[in-house]
Amino acid sequence: MLFEQGFRAANELIRGILALIAGIILIAVPHIITYLFGALMIITGLIWFIAGGVLPGAVSIILGIILLVFPHIVNYLIGIYLALLGLWFIFLNSSLIVGLVTLGVGVTVIIFPDILSFVLGGYLVLAGIVAIGRYYRWF
Repeated sequence: MLFEQGFRAANELIRGILALIAGIILIAVPHIITYLFGALMIITGLIWFIAGGVLPGAVSIILGIILLVFPHIVNYLIGIYLALLGLWFIFLNSSLIVGLVTLGVGVTVIIFPDILSFVLGGYLVLAGIVAIGRYYRWF
């Protein structure tokens, strides 16, 4: 039991350090997000497709491939993807709250495309600091 708690705490420290490093890299080199999101969208689409979600899976795979081929349009594609995903949650999955939040984030990214990398990088830096702080019991 003691080993499990120590391992869990060390795991939180490692996750915090990795999130902090990823956030700093993302803020310093915002174009790396293109390849990360493209791969993530393709993997998510494959999982959805295998699980039976043909429409969201196909849309995710197609947008992921387009994202990898045309990396300069990453922010608009992610915004469109999130908006479509939000509509899917609202109308086909009956998840109103999740759908509205996802749709809102997608529309915000479409309107302000340059903030995506910096917001995500800032979130990762903050999440890393919180995880490291929890490990060292700062708060």
